[in-house]
Amino acid sequence: VKADIVVYGKTLGGGLPIGICCGPKDLMQRGDKLKAARINYVIGTFAGHPFVMATMNAFLKWLQTPETIKSYDTMHENIDRFISKANSSFKEKGYPIQLASWFSVWSILYSDPGRYHWMFQYYLKDAGVNLSWVGTGRLLFSLEWQHKDYDRLLERLLVACEAMKNGGWWDPPVANIKQKLGVEVATAVAKNVLSMLSGSS
Repeated sequence: VKADIVVYGKTLGGGLPIGICCGPKDLMQRGDKLKAARINYVIGTFAGHPFVMATMNAFLKWLQTPETIKSYDTMHENIDRFISKANSSFKEKGYPIQLASWFSVWSILYSDPGRYHWMFQYYLKDAGVNLSWVGTGRLLFSLEWQHKDYDRLLERLLVACEAMKNGGWWDPPVANIKQKLGVEVATAVAKNVLSMLSGSS
């Protein structure tokens, strides 16, 4: 896909809260040669700030060095090893989770249906794995991590899994979850409709 306009996020600034919009000259012109008053305003907290431009310049130069390229290759190898080892451990112990990754971004997926999977993030926190506000849906690995860091993370994941299992939150559901949720939702909707009808009469 050859995009007309591309937007880059924080990666381009080495983690700074900035972004860039790139495109061909005809699409990126700030003014209209036929209408002088028609101007596209570029507004932002750090738009064009010398500190931001210098930081991005240093980051992009660093990104192209052989050492940096090798460090990213090493990180991807470590992540592949970690994901494979972790998923094997989960399967062996019967935990209903599996990990998936795309480069340094990874997620925790659930292999079996359950109403209480959302509680796993709190067991992870209790085990020492601090998560962002999005919970287990989107996680990031650090470029600086070594084998011992991935092994430590797996150890903490297994501790959280065992605690979750011992708490009974991963016990197989007695009832059909989808059917039960459907009944609950339908009942709630029916109550709301009846309440609205009785209130309007």
